[in-house]
Amino acid sequence: MLLKTVSLTFLVFFMSASSTTMEAGYAEIHIFRPKQFQGGAVVFQAQVNNKTIGHLSNGSRMTYRVYNEGAIDLKLKASVFTSKTVSFGVIKGQKYYIKAGYGDGFGSKLSFVQLPSSEGQVQFEDITKYHKKKIKIIEEDPENSGVVNDDVYSLDLEKFEQKEGKKPGMGWISPVRNHFRTDVGIFSLQLCLKSDADKIDVSVRLNGENFEELKDIPTYDKKCSYTYIANLNLAPGENRVEIKLTDEFGESNFSRKIYYKEAEKVSYRGLALVIGNSDYTHATGLDNPKNDAYDMNTALEKLGFEVMKFQNLGAAEMKKVIGNYLLKLEEYKIGVVFYAGHGIQNAGRNYLVPVDVELNQAEDIPATCIDTGGILTKMELMEVETSIIILDACRNNPFKNLQTRQGDSTVGLTGTDAPPGTIVAFATAPGKTASDGFGKNGLYTQEILKHIYKPGLKLEDLFKQVRVSVMKKSNNQQIPWETSSLVKDFYFYQQAN
Repeated sequence: MLLKTVSLTFLVFFMSASSTTMEAGYAEIHIFRPKQFQGGAVVFQAQVNNKTIGHLSNGSRMTYRVYNEGAIDLKLKASVFTSKTVSFGVIKGQKYYIKAGYGDGFGSKLSFVQLPSSEGQVQFEDITKYHKKKIKIIEEDPENSGVVNDDVYSLDLEKFEQKEGKKPGMGWISPVRNHFRTDVGIFSLQLCLKSDADKIDVSVRLNGENFEELKDIPTYDKKCSYTYIANLNLAPGENRVEIKLTDEFGESNFSRKIYYKEAEKVSYRGLALVIGNSDYTHATGLDNPKNDAYDMNTALEKLGFEVMKFQNLGAAEMKKVIGNYLLKLEEYKIGVVFYAGHGIQNAGRNYLVPVDVELNQAEDIPATCIDTGGILTKMELMEVETSIIILDACRNNPFKNLQTRQGDSTVGLTGTDAPPGTIVAFATAPGKTASDGFGKNGLYTQEILKHIYKPGLKLEDLFKQVRVSVMKKSNNQQIPWETSSLVKDFYFYQQAN
């Protein structure tokens, strides 16, 4: 599927973990800063959960060993006001390569980018690029891990409700309180279920009508034996949600009310561009991008954005649409770009593929496809406070006859730096491919849509929960990641007062 202390830009790309493996009970994150003249005196701080793990001087390297699996945030700081964050999933036995630099970004001084494993390994091991030949090894504290695992869903649980004896229990993740009020017509219901039995049945009713029934759900020995997530279409006024849990030890019932009042017509929060390319003339067609674009359009409209939606754009149309979007964006403080379809990398840059393009030589890519770096640069130059680009474009190379230079790759997308105030989110790791999904939506967009309607969920936390879900459902074959230079908190679904 195909996203400055300035503006906030969202870029969402689909990618997964490094294929470089090792026989170890830990993952290795290799952070390196090749020597360069510009900014050579600046020493960077490398942080996990805002705790400094080491310092990175010009021409130095470090290896951070992580003993847990799940989602992790790595931050690189050059000063109080200058930082970049790379967020991704880690798997034991894998190696990850993160390149730091100064003056390498799209007009921004500090850069911090995850690279494909093959490219990263070559740069990390080239000792001619470093003043210090020794690699500093840093061990994670397993008892105070910076990795967030499946329990991410229960971290913000305010109250865990447990019936007497061994009856099943439940915690409300969303809504966090009864009599919740909202002006958004779709709501993400999220529940933590607890059972001492091996299996549990769940029944959900909305306004007296059966919404969903799940039978024989396997449970696990965790605070959340099972996490239930579903989007509810609310009716105007009072909406009553009723939950019935049943296992071999008994039955428990819970209920909450959600009040929905449609917002009066107000000015838009921002401007969004949504593109879904499915019907390719010279490349493999894709079933889900058109559905992803439709559902993201619905979500963004309900969440207060003016949306420009298009599908199946040819090269000329796509360039014109993006140009018109950037012109109109001058009127807004927040920008969002969502693209679903084919994407390709060439010479270290990422490109979106129009539906009418036929590629036989790598030299044709820059002339016929859309350079995402160009979009980023133009958005950075504009005084947009928040810019969001979501690109679900990491499938296999759709052009079987495409010839590349030896050593070049067109698989997946490559690492991208985030200008100040920007977040770039990818469906899977650099150089990897993402699933088009087996249902209506691609896997990554499917999980975004589950969480985008949760009130009060900070953007970085939304992507973290999406990452955990995608990793789990893909058996760690697809691991989303982001690179961020956000300077303000952003919420797609702002918490009601």
